[in-house]
Amino acid sequence: KSLIENFCPNGGDHISVKGRSLHVYGYLKNFLFPKEFLDKPVSTLSGGEKNRLSLAKLFTGEFDCLILDEPTNDLDIATINILEEYLLSFEGAILIVSHDRYFVDKITNKLWAYENGSISQLVMEYSEYLEYEEEMKQINAIESEISANDESLAEPAKKKTAKLSYKQQQILDKHPEKIEAIEARIAELNHALSDPKIYQEIGLQALFEELEDKKGELGILEKEYYEVLEFEQNLNS
Repeated sequence: KSLIENFCPNGGDHISVKGRSLHVYGYLKNFLFPKEFLDKPVSTLSGGEKNRLSLAKLFTGEFDCLILDEPTNDLDIATINILEEYLLSFEGAILIVSHDRYFVDKITNKLWAYENGSISQLVMEYSEYLEYEEEMKQINAIESEISANDESLAEPAKKKTAKLSYKQQQILDKHPEKIEAIEARIAELNHALSDPKIYQEIGLQALFEELEDKKGELGILEKEYYEVLEFEQNLNS
C-alpha cells in the first residue's frame, strides 16, 4: 500500500490527530515526507523513512501510556528530534528503557534505577545519576583502601603537593569557550533541521553529518573538561 492508503484506508485525504482533522500531507511533512511521497508504496521506502512513517502512524493514535524500548536505536538525528518533540507534547505517561543519556535527560522526569537487586526511584537527570554513581564507586574504593591499610590515611597530604600539568591547565582555561561555541553550533543545526527552507537548501545529509560530528566533539571536550575539573577539586580538598 501507498503512504496515503495506510493513513486513509477508507479513502479521502484527511486524518484525525489529537481531535483535529488534518490533511495527510500537512501531517506527514512534520515527519520530513515531501508531497510526492503520498502515492509511493511503503515497500520502496528506505529503513530510515520506514522508521519515520512508523512514528507518524503511532502518533495518530490516542493512548494514556507509551512503553518504549530503546526508541532511538537505528534512528537518524532528524527522526530523533521529531520523536522528542512529539513525546514532550504527549499528554500521558511514558515508560522508557534506553541507553541514550541525552534522550533520557530530555524526556524523563523520574528514574527507576536497579541497584544491588532493588529499585530506587530518583527525581534527577540520568547524566546526574551517572555522575553520582561514579562518585559513590570512588568513595567505596577509597574506603576499602583505607580499611585495608591504615597508612593510606596519610595520602591526602601527599596529594596537596601535586598540581595540574600544563595540558590540564589549558583544558580548564580553553575548553569552556570551545564547549560553548560547539553548543551554539548544535543549536543552529537543530534549528536548520526543523526548518524546511534551510534543510532543503543545504541538504539534510550534510546537516545530519555535521550535527553528528559536533555532538561527538562536544562529548570528548566535556569528558576531558570534567575529568580535569574533578582532579583539581580533589587536589584542593
